Amino acid sequence: MTSNKPVGAQIAAVESAAEHLLVLAPPGCGKTEVLAMRADRLIRSGVVRPGRHLLAITFTNRARDNLRNRLVQQLGTSRLRDTVIVMNFHELSARIVEAHHLTIGLKPDFTFPRPAWLRRTLNKITNHRGTQSAAKDLLGALHRLPLTDLELLQQLTDADNPTALQVERHRVEEHYIDYGDLQRYAQLILRNPRVAALFQAHFDAVIVDEFQDLSLQQYEISRLICTRNSTYVGDPYQGIFGWAGAQPVEVHADLQTRAGEAVDLDVSFRSSPAVLNVVNSISVSLGSAALSAAEPHNWGEGGGHAYAAGYSTDASEANGVVALTDYLAQQYPGDTIGVICRAAYRRGALERAYDRAECRPQFWDIALDTPRVGRLLKLHARQVDATLPLREQAEDLRRRASDSLQPTDIETIGEVNDACEQLLEYDFEGATVKILMDRIRDSQSIASISAGVHVLNAHVGKGQQFDWVVVVGLEEGHVPSSYSTTDDQLREDQRILLVMLSRARKGLFLTWAAGNTNQYGRTFRNGQSRWWDTMAAATKPMTPDVASIMKIT
Repeated sequence: MTSNKPVGAQIAAVESAAEHLLVLAPPGCGKTEVLAMRADRLIRSGVVRPGRHLLAITFTNRARDNLRNRLVQQLGTSRLRDTVIVMNFHELSARIVEAHHLTIGLKPDFTFPRPAWLRRTLNKITNHRGTQSAAKDLLGALHRLPLTDLELLQQLTDADNPTALQVERHRVEEHYIDYGDLQRYAQLILRNPRVAALFQAHFDAVIVDEFQDLSLQQYEISRLICTRNSTYVGDPYQGIFGWAGAQPVEVHADLQTRAGEAVDLDVSFRSSPAVLNVVNSISVSLGSAALSAAEPHNWGEGGGHAYAAGYSTDASEANGVVALTDYLAQQYPGDTIGVICRAAYRRGALERAYDRAECRPQFWDIALDTPRVGRLLKLHARQVDATLPLREQAEDLRRRASDSLQPTDIETIGEVNDACEQLLEYDFEGATVKILMDRIRDSQSIASISAGVHVLNAHVGKGQQFDWVVVVGLEEGHVPSSYSTTDDQLREDQRILLVMLSRARKGLFLTWAAGNTNQYGRTFRNGQSRWWDTMAAATKPMTPDVASIMKIT
């Protein structure tokens, strides 16, 4: 077991005696280490009493696994098992609903979320995409309110959206709980003082990761489940999930009134000085304090790497990026390399170029490439009847793999569904799920990122770090999005940009293309992102060697 020691402002965050602590943690300031050390301190000091637990809440499976891995390093497996429970919000909500559904009148024969239920139900009602989208948006917004089923039906009736109303009636008739309902039900259950008291007697402390991603509903769940001691860690300047209901401004403002102490982390333990120059060029304009490197002398005379390059087309950009990542993977075989694009639609040329790469990447938004899911599907593919049509094989594989999981493991069940849907995209004569699964490379890495190239979009990469990062597609209309028209939307896009930049440790490469071709063959002319000049001015001058590697002419 290798435990960490806090340094600088981390000491105040870890050792604080405040019952309710707010920690502002800009990118790279050792947030996950602080969470693990804070948990260690709360246990050792007796805040978490014998027989009680500390609850650590994250948002995704990746974040949960990453935090659990750090907690194992800090506490050891035995102490972690005895004193700490780590869950994401869907998992936590499912556990609450599973144990106390009768409190809100739910019958015991309910069904936990099934992937694609909403899509299939909507397709039975209407094929009009606009009508479906409006219904999903309305249902999503209402699910984030503490409404009973009867109140929800009344709200839908008043909203005069018959499609959404039909969906909700189907859901109630089928005794089905969809993803949005989980947290709505959990909130209603915890509003019962007697039920909340049971959880509060069990949890002596709660640690919440990435408070800026909380909806007000999730925020209330985290406050009701434990009242004795709380630590909220995050950065309002990395709030990028407004589209999913996150309310970073409101949550941050309320935390400031409740916290007995607030600690600002101001030193980056992740990034080189060269990377931080670019990160600060964006973060300072958002209102964040400029970060400095914890040990700048450790980065050598050059202080790391940061370069900006423009290309005439997305195809030439893709060729340059692939050449760069091939070079980095060969020169630094133990390093991680992240290629981050704001949105998947802008990656067409890049994905085609990677078909010819020497170092093939792992695509994080393709569930088949998630190691945990890949291993699970390979295991169950052996039992699938290969004589069935491929679609039936994929459905059988999905059922077998999903049935092997706890029904409360909502996120993994969703990843399994996505993976089985994607298997159908690889159909060819003689294809079976076993043949297709055998073609997926094995990986032993679950919590940490394996060496090599990883391709991902901005939101998936949040909370992760790579030795080298390439941020592609930095054009107006993509970063920021052409759909971002209000000041709030543009500031969220700027925060998304900050998240992409701040994933880098040793080096950062920025690219844009003057032209790109979409999946339908239509070509677009692009201008540089409105933030390009600011970022490019913070990078280093392009050297002939780097230009040659990146195929810049």
